[in-house]
Amino acid sequence: MADFQEQLRQYRQQKQRKDLLTRIKTKAKRFWMLGTGADITQGKSETTIDIKESGLIYETIDENVASSEDDELLPQDNRTNANANEESKCLKYTLWTVYLLFWVTLYVIAIELKFGVVFLMFSALFGIYFNTRTGPRKPSEISAYSVFNKNCESIDGTLKAEQFEREIRYGSGSVR
Repeated sequence: MADFQEQLRQYRQQKQRKDLLTRIKTKAKRFWMLGTGADITQGKSETTIDIKESGLIYETIDENVASSEDDELLPQDNRTNANANEESKCLKYTLWTVYLLFWVTLYVIAIELKFGVVFLMFSALFGIYFNTRTGPRKPSEISAYSVFNKNCESIDGTLKAEQFEREIRYGSGSVR
């Protein structure tokens, strides 16, 4: 029994260290992202472990599914996370508003200097560059352009010439 207690104590210490490291990483990401970008907790769920006399009971609470009606049923940590997400959204929109006002100010200055069209063109080019992915794609990810995929596979929903020709010749109900 003492061995089990020692293992449980070690597990709890390891879990606490892992949770602390996760919280530090989350705070660092939020600091560096300044409230912009995707939600860093997206798709993750919080797992709590309740210890009863009869043994361990595992309970999973998904923050993304919980609605505002369920706030009374959720633990205090989840309510604070929901408030933090709302504050993060507010910060994100405020930051984007400041960016927009800064851009408009620079654009007005550029117009006064007879440089408005050039500023607008460079802004469009920067917007296009920073809103497209410039890094390599994942090995399992397929491209929307079938010529870049292995065996020229196309994504679902693509109208291919062969399919179009079959539908014109035999109707859309035939399968060959």
